Amino acid sequence: MPEPVLFRQAVEPLGSFDRVVEPTTGLALGVLAVLAATALLELSRTLAEAYRGRWFAGNGRDLFHAAAALVLTAAMLANGLPAALAALVAAVLITLPLLLLDSLPEQRRPRVALLFALVGLGAAPPLLEPRSIVNAANALARLLF
Repeated sequence: MPEPVLFRQAVEPLGSFDRVVEPTTGLALGVLAVLAATALLELSRTLAEAYRGRWFAGNGRDLFHAAAALVLTAAMLANGLPAALAALVAAVLITLPLLLLDSLPEQRRPRVALLFALVGLGAAPPLLEPRSIVNAANALARLLF
């Protein structure tokens, strides 16, 4: 007679890998998303400098930051990440650039280059190997819960 299991908790994975587009198309969408997110962050910084002290310089910037995260989320979804994981990856990707945004160089070209590098380097793993990111996140969820 089998021994009864008193407590067993089944953990649903964060989601499954389901690529919407071909890998090369997904990579191209990812590059476009990184460019768009960089442009939105730069626009946020530029407009905040121009309208210092007004509503836009504070709360209005968050609209551009949210749009940057949304663009990255869409690219991650197209590359096969589940919705919750895509949103988490996008939020993590823009966190460091947002923390450094006001301390980046005054000149636009170096600032844009640094923003692009920060977002692009962070986005490279989920864009190049999205299946491994999904597998690793699901394995981590099973370990934690």
